Amino acid sequence: MGFFSSLKDKLSSIVVGTAAGEWAVTAMAVMVFADGDAEAAELEKAKVVATTNPVVKNSIGSARGEVLFLETVEAIKVAPAAMVQTYLTKLDALARKISSADDKNFALAAVIAVATADGDVEAPEAALLVRFKALLGATIDVPGAS
Repeated sequence: MGFFSSLKDKLSSIVVGTAAGEWAVTAMAVMVFADGDAEAAELEKAKVVATTNPVVKNSIGSARGEVLFLETVEAIKVAPAAMVQTYLTKLDALARKISSADDKNFALAAVIAVATADGDVEAPEAALLVRFKALLGATIDVPGAS
C-alpha cells in the first residue's frame, strides 16, 4: 500500500459529529462570499469540496452537504452583506455545539480547503479564516493572505 493510498484510507475513516459537518458546509458557503462577490468557478469548487470532503461525507453525508451548501448560498445571494452577518451568527451558535477539539479542527480544515482551492488566499478570506478559528476554538494554523 502506497503513501497516498494510506492517506486516502485515513481521511476516509474520519468521522466527526453532525454539528461539525453542518458547521463546515455552512462556513464553506460563507467563505465563498468573503470578498463580497461569489464567482461561478469559486462556487463550483466550494460545492465540490462540500460534497466530497471526508469530514462532510462521514458526518452528514454528501447529499445533505450539497443541500445545505446550496440553501446557504441561495440565502446569502439575496443580500450578501446582511446575510453573511446572519450566517456568522448562526455559525457561532453551531460552533458551541461542537465539543471535540478534533471535530473543531477538522471542520476548520474543510473550510481552509475551500479558501485555498484557487491557490490564493485573499485578505478577506484570511481574515474570515482567523475569525472562524477563534469562533470554533480550533488549534490548527490558518493560512495568511497570499
